[in-house]
Amino acid sequence: MRGGQQISSLVYPLDTFSMYARIFDEKMSYLLVRDALGTVHSVEEFRAFDCDEPVIKNPAQCAEQYAIQYHLADFIRYIESHPGQGDSEAELVLRTWRVRAGKAPKQLRDCVIAHCKVSR
Repeated sequence: MRGGQQISSLVYPLDTFSMYARIFDEKMSYLLVRDALGTVHSVEEFRAFDCDEPVIKNPAQCAEQYAIQYHLADFIRYIESHPGQGDSEAELVLRTWRVRAGKAPKQLRDCVIAHCKVSR
């Protein structure tokens, strides 16, 4: 495989590794932080989280989401290990995309799993 082809397959957060293709069945979810303006950010962009409710791995309201469980567990551990007062309102969301070969990913929905105050 030429280098350019390999690099083009590594689009964060929608890696196209074949090992993931079987997991999602064309849908995948990823935990993100959505700020008050609606802009999404990676969880690791923040150093402090103060959430109104516990962040759980399998929230009932997000039963139709398709997260990679070890990714979700890693993000939850990161949030839990970075407690602190936040200065900005934000939501933790599982954002779901439909991923099909030869087509651009299509965003399907955001499922809010917690309301938090976050700091960078």
